[in-house]
Amino acid sequence: MDIAMSAHPFLGCPPQTPPEIQDLVHNEEKRTQASVSRSEASEKVLASRDLHALQNVASMVMQKKAKEVCLIGQGGFNQVFAIIFEDGTDIVARINGSRALQDSDKPRAEIVRRIRSEFATIRYIQANTTIPVPEIIFLENDFDNDVGAPYSLQKRIIGRMISDIWPSKFNPSCMNGEQAICAIEQVADFECQLSRFSNFDSIGSLEYDEVKNEFRVGPVTPLQKLSTLPGFYPGPWKSSIEYLRSLISTHKATLQQSDWLENRRAFFTYMNKANSPKIEDIDMEARSDHTHFITWYNMLEANLDHLDLSPFDPPHYPFVLLHEDLNIGNVMVDYEDPTKVVAVIDWEGSRVVPFWVGNFYSSFLNESDYSNDPKEQEIYCRMVETRDETRKKNLDPSLWNENTIPVLRSLFNLYQLVSLPPTCIPVPLFSTLLQNFLASRPQDEVDMFRPMLELGLGHANEASKAMARRFGG
Repeated sequence: MDIAMSAHPFLGCPPQTPPEIQDLVHNEEKRTQASVSRSEASEKVLASRDLHALQNVASMVMQKKAKEVCLIGQGGFNQVFAIIFEDGTDIVARINGSRALQDSDKPRAEIVRRIRSEFATIRYIQANTTIPVPEIIFLENDFDNDVGAPYSLQKRIIGRMISDIWPSKFNPSCMNGEQAICAIEQVADFECQLSRFSNFDSIGSLEYDEVKNEFRVGPVTPLQKLSTLPGFYPGPWKSSIEYLRSLISTHKATLQQSDWLENRRAFFTYMNKANSPKIEDIDMEARSDHTHFITWYNMLEANLDHLDLSPFDPPHYPFVLLHEDLNIGNVMVDYEDPTKVVAVIDWEGSRVVPFWVGNFYSSFLNESDYSNDPKEQEIYCRMVETRDETRKKNLDPSLWNENTIPVLRSLFNLYQLVSLPPTCIPVPLFSTLLQNFLASRPQDEVDMFRPMLELGLGHANEASKAMARRFGG
């Protein structure tokens, strides 16, 4: 199925010369200045960092004089600086903290543990896969240092975010279908490698023991603030059932918090802002949803031991490594050849999960990245087909085949039901996921949860139903 070439932008992304450091600096300045609040937050973070100390460390590590430090990028959790040396070479420094201030309220010990786990993950990937990841030159894990925050020195990746050239009728420099397919095939292979090289005995996050020179699975280090989740146990867990039980306990406790109803109202007000909903309608829906979720968690907790998930745990199915946020903003491609993936970045929050979670949890192909343009949708469908074909070709056929895929997908729907926070999941989407889970389960389990299917959608509004139709099928 060929995509017609016309005056439409899908003519393909031409080769491009990599930008100079000053170009990156200028682009970041424009992005920051576009928002007053972000600019102020960025300046606040910068003021707390000693860039002169960073320059001195870089000079010592690289054994040559660093002459300049420039801000070239900011993500949700880090600021990225280019360090330029007198001989014209450069490296980058990635320092915890960013204009988004997403780590501003987290305990330092939690941040350090997450950063250590990220670099343990990168080290593991370098040793066991062909996935291109950042090359770490120097790592400072703790806050107690002259720079003022944990940081790393890394080799600069010469590549651009694939999100900048993602197929879109609004972007004249975007990739065409064939270029996008080439990139997707590589990313799908990377995801398969994370499943093939697995010998983990627990669910959690990776740690690395420098003394013993070995990897192990420790407590999970997700990107949200663990200390604010009531009743949350960070693991590690030895089975899928243990893991799900822990998540259920957390969400049940969340529903008992005094601010749950307020947060739920805020969520639906935001979802329906175009319709200017009445406060009493939002309040009615929020209270109805609270009853719905309480009923679900109580019912699931009471019946969890009757769900036999042991055939999908080791030794039958492995626990596998998962990139928490593998989206189009965390994959970089070559400037001259946009079909060549040069790096997968941002491994913070990566964790070890059951096989049936790791092979469906992918934010790289998200239909929300596409408009209703027929050509964009055609490209999207072809990329999904390519990803599925790559998985069938690269995964163990005894685990991943036409008979097992529906069952594994249904289990992933169960994971979504248990892991998505009840503050911000619409009841119609929740009900769709429940139906998808039960579609491939034994009849006794269907009967077990039939009361949930009969409970209905309460006071679900049209925005909630639309979200269920788009993401729940």
